Amino acid sequence: MRAVRRANQELFLDTSYPEPTAAPGQALIRPTRVLIGESDLGVARGEIDHEGVLGHQFVGVVESCADQKWQGRRVVGQVSISDPASELARRGLGSHDPDRQILGLRGRDGCLAERFVLETRNLVDVPDSIDDEQACLTQALARAIHAGQIAHIEGRPFVSVLGEGLLGLLCAQIMSGRNASVRLLSGRGDRLELCAKWGIKHRHIDQVGRRGDQDVIIETTATPEGLDDALRMVRPLGTVVLAGPPVPSRQGTIPIDHTLIADKEIKVVGARCGSVSEGIRAIASGGIDLSGLITKRHRFDDAIGALRSASEPDQIGVLVVME
Repeated sequence: MRAVRRANQELFLDTSYPEPTAAPGQALIRPTRVLIGESDLGVARGEIDHEGVLGHQFVGVVESCADQKWQGRRVVGQVSISDPASELARRGLGSHDPDRQILGLRGRDGCLAERFVLETRNLVDVPDSIDDEQACLTQALARAIHAGQIAHIEGRPFVSVLGEGLLGLLCAQIMSGRNASVRLLSGRGDRLELCAKWGIKHRHIDQVGRRGDQDVIIETTATPEGLDDALRMVRPLGTVVLAGPPVPSRQGTIPIDHTLIADKEIKVVGARCGSVSEGIRAIASGGIDLSGLITKRHRFDDAIGALRSASEPDQIGVLVVME
C-alpha cells in the first residue's frame, strides 16, 4: 500500500509499504481525510523522533474489526495508546503514561497511509450530521476545549489568546462561549478578519501593551516570545495556559524571566490532549464555526506537497484527501 513515512532521515511516499493487520482489540481503518498538524511537521523535519508512517488527525471508515459493532462505521480517534493495565491508565491518566504509543508520533505507524490500525477503545463515532472535513478538526477542537477547562473560567475575566494558528482560532471561539471577555492577539490581518466574522474581539499583537492586566492568557504559539508576552500581559495571581504543540524547533533561545513568575505569583499550567468525544459533541452542537479553517487541500499522491504547504505561514488547516 501507499504510505507517507520517515526512514533513514528521509521523508517520502512509499508505494509498497506492508499493509497492517488488526490484532484483537484493534480496528483496520481506511482514512478518508487527514489534517496536517505542527507535530506532523516536527516528525517530517526530524525534530520529533519517530520513524515510520506519519499522521495522527484523521477521519476514516472501519474496514475490519473483530468487534462487529465497529464494522463500516465512520470514526475519529484518540491518538495516545496506553496499556489499560498500567498504573497511570488505571488512574485515568493513560495519555500521560511514559510508555504510551502515539499514533504517527511515537512508536506507532500513523494514518497518512491507505490503511492503519488503532485500538477500538480509542475510537469515537462520527454522526452523519458532521462531514469529513469538519471531523478532521475534532482533535484540534478537543485540545482547545481542554485548554479552556484548565483555565477554570468563572464570571467575566479578561482573557487573551495568543497565536494565529488553528489552535488559537479555536481557543478564541471556545473561550468566547464561556462567558469570558475574550480577545485574540495575532500578527496576521486575515486571522483578525475571521474573528471579526465570529464577533470575537481581536487586536494586532504589536498594538497591545504588556501592562499585566489580563486574568488568563492562553498561549498557543509554543515559542519563547509567546511565553514572554504572556507573562508580561497577565495580572498578579493570574493564569497562563501553555496550549501550543511541543515542537522543538519553536523553543528558541530567549530566556524566560522566572523572577517575573515568582514576583507576580503567576500560575503556569500546561494543556496537551483533550477528549475527542467532547470535540465531536462540540461540532455536532453547531456552536463552533469551522468554515474557513481548511485553507488548502491536497490529494494523497501529493501528501509531501501537503506537508510543505502546512509549513507556510498563510495556511491554517491543510488537508490530505485520501480517496
